Amino acid sequence: MSGDVDEKAEFLDETGANTFPNVIEGDAIWDRFDVKQQRTYVYLNDDGTWRTAGYGSLREDVQALIAQ
Repeated sequence: MSGDVDEKAEFLDETGANTFPNVIEGDAIWDRFDVKQQRTYVYLNDDGTWRTAGYGSLREDVQALIAQ
């Protein structure tokens, strides 16, 4: 997401995406978690491992994690 912090916060407010935690930071966090596009979900485990999933798979991924 390009723009400064205020623009990003305004975007989250306008779209309703502020109902869950968002990280408004530079490219370093995207690089750390291998995020290639907006609407990428990063799942962090208690043990520090993580994985990413792209747009459209949130519900299915969460249901699979719960089932484990």
